[in-house]
Amino acid sequence: MKKLIFFLFISTTVFSQRINFKGKLVDKETKEPVVYANISFLKSNKGISSNEDGTFSMNLNKKYLDAKIHISCLNYKDTIVLAKNVQNSILYLQPKNVELDEITLTKKVDKSIILGEVKNRVEGVHTSGMRMLAKYFPNDKRTKCCTYLETITIHFAKRNQHRKKSKFRIRIFSKDGKTGLPKEDLLNINLPVEIESGQQKAVIDISNYNLEIPENGLFIAFEKLFIPFNQYGKNESDTENEFFYAPIIGYTKYPKKDRNDNMYLYVKGKWQLSPLSKVKMMRKYAPAISLILSN
Repeated sequence: MKKLIFFLFISTTVFSQRINFKGKLVDKETKEPVVYANISFLKSNKGISSNEDGTFSMNLNKKYLDAKIHISCLNYKDTIVLAKNVQNSILYLQPKNVELDEITLTKKVDKSIILGEVKNRVEGVHTSGMRMLAKYFPNDKRTKCCTYLETITIHFAKRNQHRKKSKFRIRIFSKDGKTGLPKEDLLNINLPVEIESGQQKAVIDISNYNLEIPENGLFIAFEKLFIPFNQYGKNESDTENEFFYAPIIGYTKYPKKDRNDNMYLYVKGKWQLSPLSKVKMMRKYAPAISLILSN
């Protein structure tokens, strides 16, 4: 009987320490919901994404309310606040002053090249805390004939539990001349992509945006969305039993010219070169992302 009482006491204590961290993100000027914003706890791998209505919700230990969160989203200024200041509240995000260029299609396409073509087996990249994964595409002698971005192809892992209907977002970044890391969005248009269960690749047509590859190259980034729609199971090895999220982007073996410094991760509110780049056997691999350029 004493053991039962002790067990119930421990269980009650554990559950009383957990809360439903929730709130809503809204555009400060238009009062419209901010969709698919990344909300990351700066000193841990925890995080969530806002839904189509701007709301977010996750179950966690109440100690995290005293932690700082980093909120980032396409076309909005990054925001760092204490989690407790967002709890059960509406947070207004300041939009960036982005001027969209007028798109005029006058070019005639008669040449094209493919960079990073996937020819080998695709494995899954399942990095804890990762919000975005990017691959660098240089502007080198191969691109002399063709500089306009036509299509992006993303390949996914074949594991059955990962292959569910899910959503992700494509981002295109410039290269920081000093750090060599992704810097500014080159395409300020929301590009969410939905794939079906079992789909092994997604082809995204961006030819209508009239984008040219910059002189120092660019990054194509896969942005993971931590939304209920993408949940497919719980991480049993995690003491707090958090969810896994689909889809799982793939990586594959490339010849040296297409490795492009391996892979870059956006974790805890900042970009970094993947630790896998320091592992000798992994240097032959890069994200399974290909890019077609045209003239």
